[in-house]
Amino acid sequence: MKLSVIIPIFNVEKYVEKCVNSLLNNDLKINEYEIIIVDDGSQDSSLFIVNELAKQNSNIKIISQKNKGLGGARNTGINNSIGDYLLFLDSDDWCLPNTLKNCITIATKHNLEILEFAAQGIAPNGKIVFNSVNTSKERILTGVAYYNSIRYLNSACNKLYKRSFLVNNNLFFLEKIYIEDFEFNTRVFYCAKRVMATDFLVAQFLQSENSITRNNDFSKKEKVIIDFIHIIQITNDLYKNQKSSIDESSKLFFQERLSFLVTTLFFQLLKYKTTYSYKNKIKKQIKQTGLLYIDYIIYDKNKDLFRKLIIKNFFLFRLIQPFYNIIY
Repeated sequence: MKLSVIIPIFNVEKYVEKCVNSLLNNDLKINEYEIIIVDDGSQDSSLFIVNELAKQNSNIKIISQKNKGLGGARNTGINNSIGDYLLFLDSDDWCLPNTLKNCITIATKHNLEILEFAAQGIAPNGKIVFNSVNTSKERILTGVAYYNSIRYLNSACNKLYKRSFLVNNNLFFLEKIYIEDFEFNTRVFYCAKRVMATDFLVAQFLQSENSITRNNDFSKKEKVIIDFIHIIQITNDLYKNQKSSIDESSKLFFQERLSFLVTTLFFQLLKYKTTYSYKNKIKKQIKQTGLLYIDYIIYDKNKDLFRKLIIKNFFLFRLIQPFYNIIY
């Protein structure tokens, strides 16, 4: 078994058939890959749809569980997979035709632990929102060296991961938490010794209009904020535990990751239209615990500008928030 594709589903009846069919209509033989669909307690027709697909395709495996979230569903998929490589897809993602075989060939040829491939973000109207593409030009790098020089996305869905590498290093997702991909990939890339990037376009990701940012339920947004702080703490703990023995490139890796997390947290607070006093409360909270990483350069130029101009001059939130609220 060359590949296991892991798809968590939860109330995704509008998307899941397209996702699964994109895999079934690809270029691997049916005995070379499996599709593991982990239903996390769907209450719509998602489970019925995938069961119908499984009746016609022997390489589809369906596992049902409840209330473990995206990370927990992926962990269930890892633990029940037998493929040499793993591909994580969200149910509103899909693979382009005739792409899987090439990815597996590249990963196997170079005995890679991670292969990152090109992906596109697609709006509901079909418009391309973003292109994420890079290449290491067949250079094999450690995860830290790769991140410091190449990098694509923080997503787990534009990569092949070697299953034995994840399992042997106990690299699983945190459960019931937002931004689990970022935290997972911090540990994964820190451990990895054989990583490559290919500019081969494999996947497209639907950019849903029902995102947390656009949702009016502040309790969900507050959960994102709490999870951000939790992941900043986890990442910082990992950094501190390794700090005495790691080299300069690893320090740069952790510092950039932490600075990115803190900056993105405050960027989300702006998008959520929170008050200045609420933002200041969060700032004091993370500063008191030594987590206010805002002095390190971020590779994302827009986020880095936001870090330098706004977060380091915190009073400016008073000026820009009203304008942001009017515009958006």
